[in-house]
Amino acid sequence: MDGFRIIIAEKADAGRRIAYFLSGGQVKSHRAKGTSYLEFEYDGSKTYLIPLSGHIVEADFESGYSDWSRIDLSDLIDARIVKNIKNKVAYQTLLAFRGKVEEIVIATDYDREGELIGVEALDIIKDGREEVKRAKFSALTKNEIIDSFRNLIGVNYSLADAADARESIDLIWGSVLTRFFSVTTGRLGKSFLSAGRVQTPTLAIVVDREREIQGFRPEPYWIISVTFEKGGQFTARYPENLKDQEAAERIYEAIKGKDGTVLSYRSKEEPIRRPAPFSTTEFLREASRIGIMPTKAMSIAENLYMRGLISYPRTDNTVYPRSINLKSVLKKLENTGYSKYVKEIESFDRISPSRGRTETTDHPPIYPVDSPKEQLKGDYGRVYDLILRHFLSTLYREGRKTVAEAEIDVNGYTLKASGQRTTDRGWTEIYGYEPKDTYLPDLVEGEKIRGVEWNIQKEETKPPPRYDMSSLLKKMEDLNLGTKSTRHDIIGKLIERGFIEGNPVRPTSLGMAFIDAVRSVNSHIADPEMTAKLEQDMDRIEKNEMSKNDVVEESKRMLHEVLSHFLTKTEDVKNIITKGLNAGQEIGDCPFHDGKKIMVIKDRFTYTVRCEDPTCRINFKIKRNGSITLTDQKCPVCGLPMIKIIRRGQSPEIKCIDPDCAYNRDNEDYGECPSDHGRLVLRQSKYGKRFLGCSNYPKCTVTYPLPQMGKIIKTDEVCQYCGAPILAVSRNGRKWKFCPNMQCEYNKKQKPEKPAEKKTKRKSKDASES
Repeated sequence: MDGFRIIIAEKADAGRRIAYFLSGGQVKSHRAKGTSYLEFEYDGSKTYLIPLSGHIVEADFESGYSDWSRIDLSDLIDARIVKNIKNKVAYQTLLAFRGKVEEIVIATDYDREGELIGVEALDIIKDGREEVKRAKFSALTKNEIIDSFRNLIGVNYSLADAADARESIDLIWGSVLTRFFSVTTGRLGKSFLSAGRVQTPTLAIVVDREREIQGFRPEPYWIISVTFEKGGQFTARYPENLKDQEAAERIYEAIKGKDGTVLSYRSKEEPIRRPAPFSTTEFLREASRIGIMPTKAMSIAENLYMRGLISYPRTDNTVYPRSINLKSVLKKLENTGYSKYVKEIESFDRISPSRGRTETTDHPPIYPVDSPKEQLKGDYGRVYDLILRHFLSTLYREGRKTVAEAEIDVNGYTLKASGQRTTDRGWTEIYGYEPKDTYLPDLVEGEKIRGVEWNIQKEETKPPPRYDMSSLLKKMEDLNLGTKSTRHDIIGKLIERGFIEGNPVRPTSLGMAFIDAVRSVNSHIADPEMTAKLEQDMDRIEKNEMSKNDVVEESKRMLHEVLSHFLTKTEDVKNIITKGLNAGQEIGDCPFHDGKKIMVIKDRFTYTVRCEDPTCRINFKIKRNGSITLTDQKCPVCGLPMIKIIRRGQSPEIKCIDPDCAYNRDNEDYGECPSDHGRLVLRQSKYGKRFLGCSNYPKCTVTYPLPQMGKIIKTDEVCQYCGAPILAVSRNGRKWKFCPNMQCEYNKKQKPEKPAEKKTKRKSKDASES
C-alpha cells in the first residue's frame, strides 16, 4: 500500500462529491474493522479519501474536574486541557493508514474551524515522512474542486492555532462562569445557568435595550402640516416637531385656511444603489426578514453548499473576486424562475457587479453556483431563492429615481415638502423590493398653490425599538462580538436556555436578573470590550503576531480577576437571580383574589403559572412549548381559567390552566391506538410540530403526523383499512375527514374539497422552479 495519497474531507457529503469529481465517478466505498473510507484513482495514483464528521477530538479538562460543587474554580481555570477522541471510526481509519502514506491532502472547509479539523487529523495520521498539502475551494462544484487539487497550497497552522485558542478559551470561560452561577443559585442538572464570554455581553445588549424601553417616558410634541393641490395632492410640513403646545397652536392658527407660495424647488436624478454581495451576517439578516431564524438559515445554507448549489456560506467578503467566471455561473442559472433576468444580464456588454466595503481572500461572498435539478421545497427553496435573487441583483443595472424638495411660504411660515418618483426599478424588480414613491409635482419659484387641508397633530416620542434578529446580528458585528460563524449560534443558545425570546427579541425574567447579577459585581464580563479584545488577539494569532499560548494565558489572567470579584458577592448574585426568577410576567387578573395577578415564570423547560397570592390554588407547571395568554373563559370541568397557547406555525390551542384537568385529558385523546389499544394523545415535538402518539410510549411507538393549521376534531369513526381513528380538520370555513395514517387507502379514496379561488398577486417567482 506504499506510495498512495490520502485526502481528508470534513464531512461525508463533501467527501463523496470531492471523490466523485476527482475520479470521474469511479469510486469504491470501504467499511471494515471500525474504519470507513473511499477508494479511487486520481492523477495516476491510488487515492483514499477519509470523510470525517467535524472534529475528531474535543477539548476537555483532564479527569478529576467533573464535580461542579466541589472543584475550586480557580484551580479549574488553570487545569490542563486534553483532547478526547470524539469520532472513533475516523480515528481508527486514520490510525490504520499511519506510516503508509506518501501524500496527505487536507480538503476541509477553508476557515479557522476547518483548518483545525484538518490539523487534528494530521496529528493522528502523519509520521513526518509524508508530503502535506492543502486544497482550498469555496464551492463543491467540479471545476472548483479539480482546480483546487491542481493548485494545492500549504497548511495554514496559524489559522488552526486561532481556532484552537478559541476552543480552549471558550471551554475555560464557559465552564467556570456556568459552574459559578449554577452552583451559587442551586440550579444544577437540566436547569443549569449557562454563561460565556460572548453569550453574556450579547444578552446584555438585549437587556440594556429593554431597560431603556421600560425607563422611557414619552413626551408630547405637535406636527403641523398643510395639504396642497396641483395635479394631485401633496403634503408640506413645518420643519420642526414643536414641544410647546401654545407655540404650535399659534403657528397653526396663523396658517389655517391660507394658500402657499413656492419659495424654492429642486429636483435631481439619483441611483437606487444595488445591494453589496452577501457576507454571512448580511445573509442571515435578510433571512430573518423573511421569517427564517438565523440558526435555521445557516443550517440550510450549509446543506445547500454540501449539495453544490451555493458557495461556502461562512464569509466576511463583500467583493466578488476576479477569479469567478460570472458568465459561466449565469449559464447554470438559465433554467431557474429568473431566466428572463439571467439572459438579460448575459446580454450586457460588460457585467460590473456591485462591491461592498470588506474584501478578503479566504472565500468569496455567498452566491449560487448551480441550479437545483428538482424544485426545492419549504425553507430550502426560500433560502436558495434569496441567495439567487440577491446575486442577480448585484449584477443587474441600478435603479433610477427623481427626488425633489420644495419650500413653501404660508403666511410668513416656511413649510417643506419632499417627493420621490421611481423612473427605473432596475434591480429592485428582481429582488421584490418596491420603492416607495411620494407625489410632489413640478413647481416654479413664486408660484401660488392652493391649500385644501390644514392639520395640527399631537404625537408622543417613542422608545427605541427592540432588536430583531437582523439588527441584533448587526449590533454583534459592530461590537466585534463573536464571528461570522458563531453569532447565529450564540443567539440560538440564548433562546434555547431561556434568556431571550421572540422576534423582536426581548429578555425573559431570567435574562434580566442574570445581567443584573453580573453587573452587581465589578466584573466587566457583560461589556463587549473584554470579548472584543480576545477576538482581536485571536486575529493576531492568525496573522502570526501573537502565539496561541500567550492569548490563552492572558484570557486566564482576565478570568482569575473576574472570578475573584464574583466570589466576594455570591450571596448578592444568588438573591438577585432568585428574585428575578420569582418575579415572572403578568398574563392577567386572578379570578379568585382581587388585585392579584397571574404570573408566568419561565424556566428552561417549563412554565410555572401561579397567582401572586401564595395561598391561591392556581400554581401549575406547564411544559414550555409556546407562549401563554389568559382568556376570559372558565374551564367547564373544574372552573379554573382557560389559557391560550400560541405556537409558531400552528393554530392556537385553548386548554385548562391545570395541565392534569380532565378537560385537557379528554380533549387531547383522539381515540384508540390500533397497535396495542392504548390511547392516541395529542403531543408536541421538540421541533414545534403537533402529532398523535400512543399513551403507552415507549412500549408502543406508534405516531401519526397532523396538519399544523386548523382545528382537529374527533369523529368517533374508525378507519376500515388500518384501524386508526378517523379525524376531521376545520380551517377557513372548510372541513374534511382524513385518516392520520397518511399512507392509508382511506386518504387515497377521499375526494379533496376544491378550495375557493383566491385573487392573489404573486410577488416573486420561486427560484427553484425549472
